[in-house]
Amino acid sequence: MVEVSRETMADKLEFEWSDLKTIPNMLSISRLVLVPAFIIPYAMEDEYRAKIVFLVMFIIIGLTDKLDGVIARRLNQTSQLGAKLDAMADYVFYPMIAFWLYHFTENVVEGWWWYWVFLLLGLFIVKTVLGRIKFGFMPPVHTIGGKAFAAGLYFFMIIAVLYPDVAATLFPVLMIIGYLNQIEESIMFITHDHIDHNTRSIFKNLKGPFQYK
Repeated sequence: MVEVSRETMADKLEFEWSDLKTIPNMLSISRLVLVPAFIIPYAMEDEYRAKIVFLVMFIIIGLTDKLDGVIARRLNQTSQLGAKLDAMADYVFYPMIAFWLYHFTENVVEGWWWYWVFLLLGLFIVKTVLGRIKFGFMPPVHTIGGKAFAAGLYFFMIIAVLYPDVAATLFPVLMIIGYLNQIEESIMFITHDHIDHNTRSIFKNLKGPFQYK
């Protein structure tokens, strides 16, 4: 079990440059590098080709998000640096989905639903700032809710490009998962002095019949 706090921040920032050369860390870095490349489909005049290019890039980046953790565990290359790089890439990649959704699939989310989208994005930013202030950096957490929301966002965006009508039906469910996840992690940051990045749920630390096993 690995717990992080402000007191351990210096330890988290120290690493060997050779650690960057591991396959999982290179995948996380590639995700950070590829995100700005999404300007390419924005600049394309052919809307159909732009969507295809976007979709291919999006799928590749999503696969690196999954593969870096799997490969790290298989090759025994898990590290605090890797966890931080993975978290940094996620904090850049997933918020951008709101803007990609608006540009490439604007008919999927309409009207007042956009207020809920940007309110959720605002909650994410507040949680990020809170973690930065309290712990000195943004603690990487891997709750069940967080994984469910990340997977939901990923597949929702693919469905939104290919099958907009289906995505429009699924969108409210995605919003519910997103809000529950952000509220849960915000409460964790507020109420905990130390964060175990492997904590599956806030209920893990509750006592009584609802304690997480």
